Amino acid sequence: MKPNIHDWANLSLNAHIYIREVRGSKVNSSKRRPIFLMELGDNSICFLSDLDLPMIPNVVFGFDIEDSSSKVRLSGKIEAKGLYERMFQYRVKLPDIKEYKLYNTSLLKKMLINLNYFLITKNKVGIHKRINLSI
Repeated sequence: MKPNIHDWANLSLNAHIYIREVRGSKVNSSKRRPIFLMELGDNSICFLSDLDLPMIPNVVFGFDIEDSSSKVRLSGKIEAKGLYERMFQYRVKLPDIKEYKLYNTSLLKKMLINLNYFLITKNKVGIHKRINLSI
């Protein structure tokens, strides 16, 4: 199944989700799927996806966020799910690991500073959306 996220998002910043761990066991062969980041916080991210993911507490998801020069790997559990413009919206709680938090926060800020990521290309009309960036 081809993800339809490319139909409505300018993905110059690539963000993907995959299954990292189930019931404490690492998953090595999970496929990645593109997502659209909506919010980045100190201990959480919010994103849109065309996937209807289950709300299972023993599943840890991985998130790769990359641009042309850097890559950030995050992991967390889904804590909320909803609908937004015919897509699924998720909020993920990230673990508070201090040694990685400062590095990831500064790298993500650098990626987002000069980014035209939030130019929506739906119906070939440019509509700018703003990201809620609290990091």
